[in-house]
Amino acid sequence: MRIETLRGSQRLFLCAVTMSEMLYSAATAEELRADHEVLGRLGALHIDPTAEEHVVEIMRSLPGGSRNGAPAIPRMFVAAVARSNGATVLHYDKDFEVIADASGLSHEWVIPRGTGQGHH
Repeated sequence: MRIETLRGSQRLFLCAVTMSEMLYSAATAEELRADHEVLGRLGALHIDPTAEEHVVEIMRSLPGGSRNGAPAIPRMFVAAVARSNGATVLHYDKDFEVIADASGLSHEWVIPRGTGQGHH
């Protein structure tokens, strides 16, 4: 699987937004601690001034700007951090496809769209 290959080569990174979203689903404090320990072994990409500028650029590039129906703001931050670091977003969320279509973001579905839980 692509994620395991990247993890093995130490080329799999998270940003604070992704880390927070992944930890948010922990059911207990112990699960949160364990998940944080595992996720903390991955590389980190940070929200820096360049990424902050990219968020606005992404909003401007979307059809209709940042109005209703636009991708969620956390997704725009993840995309902006990836873009400012020359990284590819691995995802299972149609928001990243919308962002990529508008901004040229490099992205990759981790499994084919429509085949996972929730069928995004």
